[in-house]
Amino acid sequence: MRSRWWIVLLAVVFFAALAPADAQQRTVVLRAWTIGPDNPSITRFRNLETAAERLNAELRREGANTQVRVEGFFDTTNWDSFLRRVLLAFQGGDPPDIVQASAALASTWATAGFISPLDEYIPRHPQFADVYPALWTAMRYQGKTWAIPQDTEARPLYFNKFLLRRLGWNDQQIADLPKRIISGDFTWDDVMTVAREARQRNVIEPGRGYYHRPVNGPDFVQWYRSFGGRDFDQATGKLVFNRAAALRYYRWLRAGVEAGVIERDRLNNDWNRFHQPITDGDGRVLFWSGGTWNWAEWEQQWVATKGGEPWLFERFGFAPHPSYTKGGKPITLSNPQAYMLAARSRNKDLAMRLLALTTVPDLDAKHAVGSAHLPVLRRTAAMVNNRFLKEVSYLLDYTTFLPIHPDLPRWQDAFYRGVSAAESGSTTPEQAVELVATELQRMLGDKVIIE
Repeated sequence: MRSRWWIVLLAVVFFAALAPADAQQRTVVLRAWTIGPDNPSITRFRNLETAAERLNAELRREGANTQVRVEGFFDTTNWDSFLRRVLLAFQGGDPPDIVQASAALASTWATAGFISPLDEYIPRHPQFADVYPALWTAMRYQGKTWAIPQDTEARPLYFNKFLLRRLGWNDQQIADLPKRIISGDFTWDDVMTVAREARQRNVIEPGRGYYHRPVNGPDFVQWYRSFGGRDFDQATGKLVFNRAAALRYYRWLRAGVEAGVIERDRLNNDWNRFHQPITDGDGRVLFWSGGTWNWAEWEQQWVATKGGEPWLFERFGFAPHPSYTKGGKPITLSNPQAYMLAARSRNKDLAMRLLALTTVPDLDAKHAVGSAHLPVLRRTAAMVNNRFLKEVSYLLDYTTFLPIHPDLPRWQDAFYRGVSAAESGSTTPEQAVELVATELQRMLGDKVIIE
């Protein structure tokens, strides 16, 4: 009897050894690199982890011999260091399967062969059908779709209600300010006029009439447009630099510095120095340009001990950015974040299943509410019960997107250097315009229209 059991045991071991390797359960690691850099946007990574749990449950129900594990990180340093790391990984041949970044970068990375087109995968997953159609436009380049929308946002002009009251504005005038901007009655020159008055009457300290972001970023395209500029020519597919619009903007910035309304060193790479005066006391900055996501940062990191969101609603208002001319159209900018799939990924099917399970209403809502970004799914917008998201979503009626062009980063860098030169006083606004035009012509040649 004992010998018979030994024979059976040996047979089991023998046939198990002969079983093909793929019949044994395996774990596929999907690497994902994500960034805020704002802390509340950590759901860009955590939602992937939650989606992996759901994908594994699906795979078990299917009887598959595969499970997935998400590895990677959420970066809170800055965009420059993150993008350098991503570029080095692409160039070195060992990129993560999934990279989250601005959808505008898809054209650059697609041209370089770093990422995969996704058109064959998207129809396989019904979750993607609920994405706002306009967002897919920002994911396409040269007839192909290169990214999956992760979130979107708007970039408001914020204003401090307490400081406007100290200038003599009543509650109705403050409430009507967004309407005046939308109608074209309140322009950039009016922003400057009110800020100058605040400085002359010591309602604000020097340089705190208007704040813009302290580092390079997409917002400068938005402000250039609000001063009448165009950056892309649809007919030729070329980038455009308009001298007259850039000069109007550079002169406005320089006038603000000379009037004590804008800090000479506003471009200082210090986000803490941006947020702290805005939220100190009842707020010490009159007007400032920011993003919807800043609302979550202020609520969670800067004014949590003062009352959080109710404190913000009592003191801060928001509107689209004005035009430079009376009767002009207001503007905001949406720079959708997106997930992109590395061309070298060996697990594209699983990665796309993961992204589909990330693009669902509950995770979309969790990210939107937690980070104050706007949702990408139509069903999410209907289910979210959040005052700020409901009140700010109208800004999408005035939104624009960055042009989809592989040389856009170089255009932005050149324009930003012009901002820095004009604002700091190292050149005149006129000289700054010509420096930008010359640099763009040198870098891009006939790929850019200088007008």
